[in-house]
Amino acid sequence: MNYVARHWRGELSLAVSFWINFAALNLVLLAARPLVERALLSVSLDDDPRLMAQAAVLHVVFVYVVVYPWQIVGLWRAARRWRARTGRRGWGLVSQAIGTASVAATVTTLAVAAPAYRDILAIGFGPDRYGQFTVNRVGEDGELLHFDGYIGYRAARAMRSALGEGPPVRGVILDSRGGWIAAGRSLARVIAETGLDTYSFKGCHSACVTAFISGQNRYLADEARLGFHQYAVPFEHLTAFSDMTLEQQRDLQYFRRQGVRQEFLARLFQAAHDEVWFPSQRELFAAGAITGVVRSEEVLFGLYPGSGGNGTE
Repeated sequence: MNYVARHWRGELSLAVSFWINFAALNLVLLAARPLVERALLSVSLDDDPRLMAQAAVLHVVFVYVVVYPWQIVGLWRAARRWRARTGRRGWGLVSQAIGTASVAATVTTLAVAAPAYRDILAIGFGPDRYGQFTVNRVGEDGELLHFDGYIGYRAARAMRSALGEGPPVRGVILDSRGGWIAAGRSLARVIAETGLDTYSFKGCHSACVTAFISGQNRYLADEARLGFHQYAVPFEHLTAFSDMTLEQQRDLQYFRRQGVRQEFLARLFQAAHDEVWFPSQRELFAAGAITGVVRSEEVLFGLYPGSGGNGTE
């Protein structure tokens, strides 16, 4: 800490302040940047995206609000101290000129990147735009969970909490118009880990389908449909940092592992993001996307498919 304080006060030699604390440290930060970005991107769509966003914001604050001012102020003071001690101006003025040019370049870079940083800040610390959902026990003996609403950040956590309360759960009813890609995948993991069947009584669209397809058996009520469309980044200034084609390919691979046929998968993301493709239940059954069609009231009264009820497969 004494070294840090001495640099800040300009008490270190100009050579140390410039070559080590400014030039060398900037090279280290520059070299570490790809590693930091890779670490952040590795969690961006597989876990809670807020963690990635919060880490990115904290990294920017640390580098540009803490470290960089410390570098520049210390360098400027060391150069001024050097001139006063030696009576020479050349090296001190050159150091300050380089520092000034660095500040100008950094301010320009941050100004250009500001819209993207605002979007990252909104993800990390803003309200969840898909946070409106409920998870309740339903059915004759409370053996079903009903997920109703958007697939928000806390969807998987809410599902785990509900699974830990009350009697064992046989299946989960997913009625959702979609939400976050990451949240849909996290919900899918919870469902797959617990070996639940999945149902939809009202419909399951977009990111919800990833969770639905994770069911051990998958059923639609008579009036329910699955809806598919292309993925998109809901924050316009982050589009350049996300590969939605790659994310679609990842989910296509998951659907294939769940037994969905290739000819159906080829059509999965043909609809634009502002459109929705609703294949018929006959198409879904033929493609292996659903196990069968049920009547919602029979399922709620404990007449599960294969249990002597009238659910059809």
